[in-house]
Amino acid sequence: MPVEIAVDILRGIKDYLDEVGGAFVGGHTIFNPWPLSGGEVTAIAHPNQIVYQRGAEVGDVLVLTKPLGTQPAMAVYRTMKDPETCEIVLSVLSRKEAEELVKKAIRFMTKPNKSVAEAMQEVKPNAATDVTGFGLVGHAENIAKESGVDIEVQAIPLMKNAIRVSELFGYGLERGEAAETSGGILAALPRERVDEFMDALRRRGVTAYVVGQAKQGGGKVTVKPDVEIIEV
Repeated sequence: MPVEIAVDILRGIKDYLDEVGGAFVGGHTIFNPWPLSGGEVTAIAHPNQIVYQRGAEVGDVLVLTKPLGTQPAMAVYRTMKDPETCEIVLSVLSRKEAEELVKKAIRFMTKPNKSVAEAMQEVKPNAATDVTGFGLVGHAENIAKESGVDIEVQAIPLMKNAIRVSELFGYGLERGEAAETSGGILAALPRERVDEFMDALRRRGVTAYVVGQAKQGGGKVTVKPDVEIIEV
């Protein structure tokens, strides 16, 4: 990998940490067949400030703070770079639609969840998790199992046109199964605190979506057969 690309990656990490008030304090280098970068976050917080995966209660409403679709969006990004594979994507999207999906995904992936964390200190959920590699259903299942409830997914917010790419490659986005990168926060709150939480998010420039409900059960997640698909 060219040195200048490595420098850009490290600069991007530092810029992100600067934005959220963190510090880049060092690291190490490995030899690998392909470019790989990552980080470990260390922080200190008062126990009362921490929101755990456990704690959701029957009747809680599930709120998601970013739409889904980064996996198909990044598939578009990769395939559109190669003249031999771009026609695959162009069979379901126009070039403009493809470019818009990639730009939207990058915008969401580079938006920190710090503002959501601040809203959670103002209106504290019973439980919460980020949505990343295991998708909406996988991470909702973590809350369900830790809390001893079932969760029904009633709505899935998606980036516009991502579902068409998901269907093309079989990612399962429409079932909440596609992986996410730098996804939003999935929070479980009592119904009477949802409006207050949504207002706290709006004041910080975050649009959130009600996606489900916690029910009596023992750790299962189901997607409603007539789940509402919200394209944004």
